[in-house]
Amino acid sequence: MKNNKGYVDELITSVPGEWKFDEQVSKNFDTHVRKSVPLYEEVQKEVVEMSEWFVRDNSTIYDLGASTGETISLLLQKHHRKKNVRYIGVEESQAMIEIARKKCNSETVQFLQQDIADINEFSNVDLILSLYTLQFLPLWKRKQVLQRIYKGLVEGGAFILVEKIRAENSMFEDIWTDLYWDFKQDSGLNEQQVIKKSQSLRGVLMPLTLSENLRLLSDTGFQCMDTFIKWNNFAGIIAVKMFSKNNLIGNKKFEIKNKQKLETK
Repeated sequence: MKNNKGYVDELITSVPGEWKFDEQVSKNFDTHVRKSVPLYEEVQKEVVEMSEWFVRDNSTIYDLGASTGETISLLLQKHHRKKNVRYIGVEESQAMIEIARKKCNSETVQFLQQDIADINEFSNVDLILSLYTLQFLPLWKRKQVLQRIYKGLVEGGAFILVEKIRAENSMFEDIWTDLYWDFKQDSGLNEQQVIKKSQSLRGVLMPLTLSENLRLLSDTGFQCMDTFIKWNNFAGIIAVKMFSKNNLIGNKKFEIKNKQKLETK
């Protein structure tokens, strides 16, 4: 039987339909991801900057698909003056976690070796990140995870999602794909490596269009969303869990009651 194994980078090999974040990938991930994902460092910077609006003393932050801990390490630096901020990185690959723990050496950081689809609930979380992670889940699992995320966020808390996406129109799909392959080759990958990586992701990475991602978030409960970055076939979305109608009514009644008390004094 023919062996289809081939290099997707200088030190990373894979076979069609079997891309895995194994030890080989983990050791070379930080270099490889910058060759494979456009605006990777810019996205990291944007996410960390946006976190300022949602992280305060005693906040809890989840990073789903934490990989080598790059994002959490940057968040640690950004919020080091805040008190009792708790960081939880969820990552299925033990090899990735071992690297992440060395990079994020802090008592405030916890890494869980777990499939994000197996997290039954989140509780009182201020910020949840999913950077290039949900795209690897089957659609039915994706919706389950998003429902648990929405339920577990505090009101006013945020979910930041960055994904590879499909174009809304087939003509643009061809353009974006060609430009993406150009980007990879400009970043140092050769044509054969680009092809082998694409083959390795067959049936593993399942992107949606931007509008489908927004609709999925809306169906989950999010009503306040915006796209904060887009590069051809990649996009970042921020979704905020707004105050519930019951709480808004309760707050309004409280304001009216206080106003009446002041007027009678």
